[in-house]
Amino acid sequence: MSSAPLKNIIIAGATGSVGAPILSALLAEPSFNVTVLTRASSSAKFPSGVPVKQVSDAFTVSELTEAFKGQDAVVAALSTTPVTKDDLAFRIIDAAVAAGVKRLIPSEFGTNNLDPRARSLVPVYDLKGKMLEYLIKRAKESNGALTWTSISCGSWLDWGLDPAKSGNFLYVDVKHRKATIWDSGLSRFAVTTSTGTGLAVAKVLLNPELTANKQVFLSDFVTNSREIVASLERQMGEKFTVEEKESGTVIRELRSKFDAGDFNATYPLLALSFVADVDVGYDFEKEQEVWNGKLGLPKQTLDEVVKGAIELANST
Repeated sequence: MSSAPLKNIIIAGATGSVGAPILSALLAEPSFNVTVLTRASSSAKFPSGVPVKQVSDAFTVSELTEAFKGQDAVVAALSTTPVTKDDLAFRIIDAAVAAGVKRLIPSEFGTNNLDPRARSLVPVYDLKGKMLEYLIKRAKESNGALTWTSISCGSWLDWGLDPAKSGNFLYVDVKHRKATIWDSGLSRFAVTTSTGTGLAVAKVLLNPELTANKQVFLSDFVTNSREIVASLERQMGEKFTVEEKESGTVIRELRSKFDAGDFNATYPLLALSFVADVDVGYDFEKEQEVWNGKLGLPKQTLDEVVKGAIELANST
């Protein structure tokens, strides 16, 4: 396994919810040469001077291999759709091996996708788990030529409280002072901001030996639905209208829809995996080694993130 620095970085999915902050963090690091991978039909615009490599919408292994040549690291910041409906994540792995890439950060960014609790509840976690298992296998077969780092960051609460980006993913509507509490509302989950996740990716690539072949767990803090609503009410000086719901029947219905091929059930299932009384191992501070300190990430608090959400709601 080479200890040489990772300088040439290519990112796929650079305009997405997690991809955009990752791209910003990579561009802010002067030691990186950053390239964006995009499909030929994309109309996305990127900062001036950033090289862009285009491939067809088919994203074939041969095209990806050619795009990855000369790159030290590939960052996959793909949405859940290619993971649930396509094998693009696997083709990226094969292309990274074929191109001689040194480090691959797969499109994980959520829970521990190797945890059977998460995989049994949310199908996309099981599919991502299979992807990570495949990546680990291919890396071993490369005899150290390819290394990997998976990043599990829990919930992006800043994203989840921004309706324009997430559609009130966590069932909290800041602007209209409304929230849905599922079950007890006490299910605890790790939170990392989207900006913090982007910075963590840059830090991982700046520390290749430390992070090689590791699952990196991030957590600015751990919280639950009731704590989020309480922070909002305290800072806004207003009570929220709270609706209490039970998740059991809803989760079973969503699983049935997904199993029948309705991929629109994916995001509601993901949301409920955070806020319902289900155990998918989201309390990283209790169950995992948290890497925030090792990576030198700035500290964030629940009240700080909520304050940002309130300011956003008041400005729109």
